[in-house]
Amino acid sequence: MKKIWLEKLHSNIGQFIKINKIIYKKKTKYQKICIVNNKKLGNILILDNIIQTTEFDEFIYHEMICLIPIFSHPKPQKILIIGGGDGGCLKQIIKFKQIKSITLVEIDKKIISCSKKYLFKIHKNSFNDIRIKIIHDDGIKFLKQNNKKFDLIIIDGTDPIGPGKKLFTKKFYYNCQKSLSKNGIIVTQSGTILQIKQTIKNLKKIKKIFKHTGLYQSSIPTYYGGNMFFMWASQKINLKKINKNELSNKINLYKFKYYNLIIHINSFALPQFIIKKIN
Repeated sequence: MKKIWLEKLHSNIGQFIKINKIIYKKKTKYQKICIVNNKKLGNILILDNIIQTTEFDEFIYHEMICLIPIFSHPKPQKILIIGGGDGGCLKQIIKFKQIKSITLVEIDKKIISCSKKYLFKIHKNSFNDIRIKIIHDDGIKFLKQNNKKFDLIIIDGTDPIGPGKKLFTKKFYYNCQKSLSKNGIIVTQSGTILQIKQTIKNLKKIKKIFKHTGLYQSSIPTYYGGNMFFMWASQKINLKKINKNELSNKINLYKFKYYNLIIHINSFALPQFIIKKIN
């Protein structure tokens, strides 16, 4: 008998997914990990009963969280990823030869081990790139003790529950700022439109630390509730100020599945009611 599974991230709204097969299930020190298969979405990574990524549309999320900051920075060379144990961000970042080092800090070893085994379509063996250093540690602790500088910090974490809760604090954003190089940029996933109150709260926190801040968005089918938001911040670079010709020349050197010049430019357009809340 085929199973029906309900994700209930919000108290009054949920979504049903038919599970053809439970591939992996384990409770670790940090969270409940589950990988299941759905005929439409393929293999799905679920943490604490919340969908993190699917083979069907992971490329949209991972291209948007990685490529917007990469193409906004004049010369990114050192990248830090907090979370990202499924390898989707790594797959996007290793496409760029000018990037010299990628540090991935993932608190839960089991996320990486089971992703390597069951989520190949998402990571495509990207863990094997020689530029990658994997550290199994708490992202908060790592940044607090860190004395290196990164050009980009990508927070590919969970929602603000469980081990991901501390990734949405003013203290954490301050430690990110200390770990950024002169032109450094931080980008973090900030939930869907159903979580907009929390998103605005986080934006207010980060505005107190960085000179330039904002949101950009993308539509990702799996994350129900509408568009997915990404929060960005930098002391030197305003991501919304775009040189169209320069950006086009950079992007044309690569081929992507979702991302392109128009997507980049238009992703910063926000609905009026959100602009009003931000202001």
